[in-house]
Amino acid sequence: MKKILSMLFAATAIGFGATSCSDFLEEDNKTGETADLAYNTISGIDGLIQSAYTYTHGWWGKEPSLGLSEMGSDLFYFGYDNKQKSMLKYDISAEALGSNVADNPCLDEYWEMFYAGVDVCNNALKYVPECSVIDDNKKAAYLADAYFLRALYYSQMVALWGPIPYNSEPVNSINNTPVRVPEAEVYANILADLKLSMENYKKANVMTAKAATGTGRAYYYSAEALYARVALYAASWLGQSQYYNEALTAATDVINNSGAKFYSRYSDTWNMNNEEATVNTENLFAVHYSNDLSAGRDNCVPYRYSGGGTGQYNSLITRTGYGRQGGSATHLMFPSLWNNGCDDIGPNGQTDKSIFFRMAAGKTTIKSKMTGENIECGKYYSPYGRGFTRYLPSLYFWQLLESVKETDQRYNGTLLTSYRIPYELSQNAANYPKMGEQEFKDYEEAYKEDGNYFNGGGIAILYSILDGDSEEGKALQAEAKDKYRLQFAFGGDIPVYTTGDPKTALPTEGGKAVSDVYGDARYKSEKIEGRRSYPCIKKYLDDQYNANYPTHDLSYRDIMVLRLAEMYLIKAEAELATGGNALATINELRKARAISGKDNTISGTVDIETILKERALELCGEYQRWFDLKRTHTLISHVKAYNAQASGNIDVKHYYRPIPLNELEAVTNRASVSVAQDANGVLQYTSTAEGMWQNPGY
Repeated sequence: MKKILSMLFAATAIGFGATSCSDFLEEDNKTGETADLAYNTISGIDGLIQSAYTYTHGWWGKEPSLGLSEMGSDLFYFGYDNKQKSMLKYDISAEALGSNVADNPCLDEYWEMFYAGVDVCNNALKYVPECSVIDDNKKAAYLADAYFLRALYYSQMVALWGPIPYNSEPVNSINNTPVRVPEAEVYANILADLKLSMENYKKANVMTAKAATGTGRAYYYSAEALYARVALYAASWLGQSQYYNEALTAATDVINNSGAKFYSRYSDTWNMNNEEATVNTENLFAVHYSNDLSAGRDNCVPYRYSGGGTGQYNSLITRTGYGRQGGSATHLMFPSLWNNGCDDIGPNGQTDKSIFFRMAAGKTTIKSKMTGENIECGKYYSPYGRGFTRYLPSLYFWQLLESVKETDQRYNGTLLTSYRIPYELSQNAANYPKMGEQEFKDYEEAYKEDGNYFNGGGIAILYSILDGDSEEGKALQAEAKDKYRLQFAFGGDIPVYTTGDPKTALPTEGGKAVSDVYGDARYKSEKIEGRRSYPCIKKYLDDQYNANYPTHDLSYRDIMVLRLAEMYLIKAEAELATGGNALATINELRKARAISGKDNTISGTVDIETILKERALELCGEYQRWFDLKRTHTLISHVKAYNAQASGNIDVKHYYRPIPLNELEAVTNRASVSVAQDANGVLQYTSTAEGMWQNPGY
């Protein structure tokens, strides 16, 4: 294979190859200015910092990173059109797959991307102090940004790969002999960076998001919140118990002093009216996406160093390539087929034979058979997104959410269990002649209650957690007959899963030739299968209609990386480890999430399983679950218990991702190092050694 030198080995010192989307860096690079001259201007330094931030666009809000950080866990199965199925079945290799978009973990490109981001941070740490045109306070603020981002990027890398080469200076020559630094040392470096970040933010008085150096940038409590997370990771994964107290102290300070607040209505946490990092009251740090999705590439990760700084990352990472603006893809990851699925409810269209249509510019109505009028559906249907069928909730996770349904707002705020229609369209679905005989909720009343329209109208498709073969299930089926499509979690006519046992349940596959309920072929299409028709995680859906971007394939939602609720969960876990009152802290969070007038507290003994359940309820889909199971040494046990797609292959080696093969082929000190993993999966590697080596088992 042709030797490929990534950012780690081939970056230039000045960092111009990793340009941001700023006009300054693009234009001034053409003048031939030296880095010393370019970075002695205010615009040059700010452009350098913006470039460092822009690398966050490649991870948070993107598809392959969601697979690496959240999936192959206990909470989700992969759906029909998933793009990382091999990895999610733990059939993963170290090979670089380039532009492959059918089945690609993109590990090689993330390795390169994170090191590119680190190098821009290192250049900032070099040039900011040398800049003579900005004052000391501004220098401190910029330095704080660079330390924060370097820590953020390294925190992802060490959690993925374990021991990694650690660069603390700008790369100015090819290094063919990198050395992997032990995890404990990397974590210590990350925490040291975050202390420096906090010191500099405090010096610059950047204590709030509004005081940050730019829109969507970090501030003091962003750094402290990340410190709490990283300290918890180091404590739980490496068994370095001294870090629990540090995590506890940091999380408590963020809770008490950051000014972050919970919304009384949980759904407002995810409401698109509150998506901006500087607006959302619970946010501590979010990756910012420009609200203009029409032109430019401000929302893209920078170009790669390959090809003279014009190389492109895989389109799974950029979402749409560099020819468009870019944006978040999270709203595409969880919807099932609703408008273009099984045609028992009619085709995707705007005629009076249809009830659903994917909204588009100038096409937001469906003709009503009842009235003969065109019914405006844009604000009701556009939030459903596109049925990309990437991920569906596991049976375990659906049951966990169901267990808190009566008391906890997070059930309704997290799970979409029905697709609904206006009453005027209820005669359009020929197969369900009684669709209009159910209760229809006024859409505006639904909006007043939830801040969105998801619970307005009447049911067209319903997903029920019940066993369809139980007496309760049969009663519900009798009620639903001729009114709407009903899919049970398991059992019944067209279930989502093959069984009611979370250990063995899988998404169903294929259609049903003859319906048990109707005696006809309405469900014969394979699109009725559980891999394509299932309840949807809705926290990332664009729940507010935007006429400029109806049912768009990009989102401008800022993706929260750190938020207040996580601090309560970190505090509780640290208290569990240090003898504190973890139960009280958990219940503080649960009270904030309670349905009005309901007791949402828990009692009894708290253990790590309690913590993991609470983290699932609160943080599902937020780029953390795989890391949570890894660091608590429960990845294998939870996957074997709750994810039959992955349980057959998972092994202790999977606590680490493989070092990309192209990186190993690019070095001259590749070595076979005998490194063992302990019973918890942790590499027993505590001292620096010569040679670049692969993780065990790959």
